[in-house]
Amino acid sequence: MITQANEILITKLTQGDTVAFEVLFKLYYTRLTLFANRFVNDLSVAEEIVADVFTDLWERGHETTFSTSVRSYLFKMVQNRSLNYLKHQKIENLYVSYLEKNNLFDEVRSTVESGYEEKELVQQIKAAIDTLPEKCREIFVLSRFSDLKYREIAAQLNISPKTVERQVSIALEKLRRTLKHVTYLFFF
Repeated sequence: MITQANEILITKLTQGDTVAFEVLFKLYYTRLTLFANRFVNDLSVAEEIVADVFTDLWERGHETTFSTSVRSYLFKMVQNRSLNYLKHQKIENLYVSYLEKNNLFDEVRSTVESGYEEKELVQQIKAAIDTLPEKCREIFVLSRFSDLKYREIAAQLNISPKTVERQVSIALEKLRRTLKHVTYLFFF
């Protein structure tokens, strides 16, 4: 009887039946979380692992071939993901130890932080450029990002080189005011 119920559940699951998925989730979520927690010793990580297993099952359930019972399949998936998590943690810990031992930890941290600051700066500059009037923005972008000379921009837009020069000056002044809190304006 259990194997027949198991086969029906598998069939419905592979057909994308949400009710079958909900039954499995309600039946096994808590047990699988406690099982994962035995490996990782962190309940929130265990919950995340089990949630990933169920997400994977839902997304790929129609492709999955069950050679054992659904229960065995789920517990094996959770075990494998828990062990993978532990392997990954071990590698991370070894890397952190290496960085600390060789006094490289602060260097890596400052590199990551400066990368974050750089991304934030780029976003602020893009936002400031987007606030420029349309024609002024177009001329500024052609000038700074397309490496066109003023006369080339003038010819392309059918305006005078003096107009291009004036619009770039206006754009730079507005950007300086908008970005006055940023000290890295060497870009301009």
